[in-house]
Amino acid sequence: MPVVKQNILRLSFLLIFVLLLSGCAVKLISSYDEKTDNAITALQKEMTQFFLTVEAQAGLPECKYSNHTQFYQQAKIALSAISVRVKAIEANELTIEQVDLLQDSLISLEQLHQLGCLTPNQVTNLRSNFDSSITAILKLELAKKRGKPLL
Repeated sequence: MPVVKQNILRLSFLLIFVLLLSGCAVKLISSYDEKTDNAITALQKEMTQFFLTVEAQAGLPECKYSNHTQFYQQAKIALSAISVRVKAIEANELTIEQVDLLQDSLISLEQLHQLGCLTPNQVTNLRSNFDSSITAILKLELAKKRGKPLL
């Protein structure tokens, strides 16, 4: 085969390949999920209520872990449901990772609370940390909604 024909053939294959690729949308991250957004927002409200409650109870017998087991159970259930949902969504690895970290943080919070009542200083720091984690998840979801993930 002459060199000119080989070059034309290669160019044709390259052109076909480029055209095929341009027709395919490459998606590296999942789309916005309203249910995840709503569930995370609801969890944030529950977390804030918890932190305000234990802060107000500082120094009182009511601050003990045993008085807050229902909160921990409900928060674990909510996070488990969120985790199952985000894992069911294709190309959602970043959100999965963030939710997993939030679950780990909740377990650590519970273990800390089991050691004794939380001080107002601890509550302030913990609340800030949880708010930051939840905000990161919400920012990612909202960026997906706009079609501009923060990567």
